[in-house]
Amino acid sequence: MNRLMSLLLTAGYTMGQAVFLFACHQVRLRAAGGGPGLVLHDARLFGLDLDGFSVRDAGRAQEWVPQLVFLVLCSVLTYAVLRSAPADGRPRLRTVLALLGATLLAAGIAEPVGPALDPRSPLVLPTADQWVGRAQVSGVTALPEQYALWSCWLLMPSWAAAWLLRRWAPVRMLLGTADGVAGEEAAAVSTVGRRRDVVCAGLIPMVLLAVAGGAVLRHTNVRHLDQSATVTFAPELWLPYHPPALVERWSGVLYPALRMRPLDTEVTAGWLATLVVCLVFLAVLAAGLSAVVRRAAGRHPVRLFMNCWYATVLAAAAAALVDSGLLQRAAPRVGAGTTGLVRPFEVALGDAVRFGAVWGWATGACCLGAAWVLTRRGARTRPRVQEEQLSHAE
Repeated sequence: MNRLMSLLLTAGYTMGQAVFLFACHQVRLRAAGGGPGLVLHDARLFGLDLDGFSVRDAGRAQEWVPQLVFLVLCSVLTYAVLRSAPADGRPRLRTVLALLGATLLAAGIAEPVGPALDPRSPLVLPTADQWVGRAQVSGVTALPEQYALWSCWLLMPSWAAAWLLRRWAPVRMLLGTADGVAGEEAAAVSTVGRRRDVVCAGLIPMVLLAVAGGAVLRHTNVRHLDQSATVTFAPELWLPYHPPALVERWSGVLYPALRMRPLDTEVTAGWLATLVVCLVFLAVLAAGLSAVVRRAAGRHPVRLFMNCWYATVLAAAAAALVDSGLLQRAAPRVGAGTTGLVRPFEVALGDAVRFGAVWGWATGACCLGAAWVLTRRGARTRPRVQEEQLSHAE
């Protein structure tokens, strides 16, 4: 898509989000006839919190800076995705998924900004237990992610209208298809083997986290006491799980279901449920990376890097859907469902998107590095093949 059309769609999308985020709560307060202290009921759309991410108190930085960070990041990433869309301006599934991934990435980066600016928070990056505590106190969690899930579709009507009116002369000029010829599609990666190598390289960081890191327990299907030990007051025998200090420090941005090894106090059913979610995440990520790499040839390296990052966020969100739906009975989440006030999907979604936003760059970097190495290797072997063909011809 050309620069002008991408800029217009992004500007309208960002302006609508800004108006909603900074004015929705105040409008609801005036409509209810109450003051700033009035507590409004939750407004939900398809089960997602409608205005939980909107600004409540503009006098505190932690109440409006995350929204500003989200708007800036979302506008920049949306413009980049639209610029990489096909030149004919037709809405396609891969572009829509990239927009969803970009919006979720902006939400995952903006969410920790609020706790970092909160003077009552002892740490810049909250741990997993602190995220659970904040969710239980407020009754909701993953507000930026929930907002991103439904607001990303606000761009679709204007984009679809531009596509339906593409034969009208002004729209044809905006779309850059006045000559009636659509842009060329990017060539696919030459061989299946090279695509497989790049995808495997992109999976390395996530597999390493699943095998060695990410030992964070967030479900309640555990043994609280080692029955084989003698009576003692050792905390390690009474607590469900006590992670190492380094893991505990980063537990707020580690997806607890990305774990292949069972923990000492974990019941077998809980570990199997965690393993299934982990395999779903890796399978969806592999499929997403394969689709990204297939069209990576001839494109800017930054696009490959960002698309792999989006694929990581989307794979984590898909794993969160499985985590909260199919496996909730086998491994109930701490602070969610029957054991808490927060919905299981909200807890799982917040963990997943934060993880994808913080660690997805590693997937993009590995894919980019593998593609660069394979390209350099192919460039070195190509002259040799040409020389051999000329020698045989002579």
